[in-house]
Amino acid sequence: MEFSRRSFGLAAASTALLPVLPAAAKEAPAGAQAPGIYRLKIGAFEVTVLNDGSAALPTKYFSGDAEGAAKLLENAFVANKEMAPTTFNEWLINTGDKLILVDTGYSSAIGPMAGKLPKVLAAAGVNPADIDAVVITHIHPDHCNGLLTTDKQIAFPNATVHVNGDEFVWWLEGDVKIPEGKPFFKDLFEGGRAAFKPYVDGKRVQTFKDGAELAPGITAVTAPGHTVGHTMVRVANGDGQLLIWTDIVHSTALQFPEPERGIAFDLEPPKAIATRKKVMDMAATDRLLIAGTHIGFPGVGHVAKASSGYAFVPVPWNANL
Repeated sequence: MEFSRRSFGLAAASTALLPVLPAAAKEAPAGAQAPGIYRLKIGAFEVTVLNDGSAALPTKYFSGDAEGAAKLLENAFVANKEMAPTTFNEWLINTGDKLILVDTGYSSAIGPMAGKLPKVLAAAGVNPADIDAVVITHIHPDHCNGLLTTDKQIAFPNATVHVNGDEFVWWLEGDVKIPEGKPFFKDLFEGGRAAFKPYVDGKRVQTFKDGAELAPGITAVTAPGHTVGHTMVRVANGDGQLLIWTDIVHSTALQFPEPERGIAFDLEPPKAIATRKKVMDMAATDRLLIAGTHIGFPGVGHVAKASSGYAFVPVPWNANL
């Protein structure tokens, strides 16, 4: 029979009419996803991507026309055209001398959709007490809430917390500053200050500037707009290089093809859009390996120029490091 959409549908329908035979006894379904752990080598460094969970963002949070957003989601095979899927990834860098965690996830802030980092670390064989440094790329809840356990204790008892100096001042010092039209920033301030307080009180927070070397081969690169000190982390060792770009995009389906789409969480939307375009162009031109917080797990790949905007090209799965 010649293949066609109609014949394929008929074949599927006829299969559904076959008698259902009793199944042999099997183990019950697992009912849960395996922990989100993905490892890759950057020179002699080992980088482990750790998934804190996933969710979906209302498309109304993004700038641009709603009809165009719905079409982009349809092209990405997303069933609900009003919700853009997103992911929460973090990274553990093992340099051989140090264990450095980049971002800490949501903790319990949005319920069971996220807050999986402690279990994922355990599945990866990592004791939080063994982590030497935590880099917070910016003070939003999906990046810093996990500094504390669910019972509000210090989650990383032996780590120094590193954060951009401008970011620290804007969020944690002085008066709370609520941008016009963004009342939800009040909750962001309260959450960020609560997460950092035990570390600040214990004098375990160090601030850095753009270009600072956080450890040999680990460099902070400021990419402002989303927040005042939103930071990317460049990992370089030997011939390997990885740009952890964190929140350059929040939706693969919407912001790669149309990078001019901002999101409501951007502090300075025009600057955030300009930064996104600049970073995407750099990544595509220089063929950089990139990793993103909100790119579907493991969120590691390359950026390709497309007829309209850009496209994300994930790295193929490799069972060997």
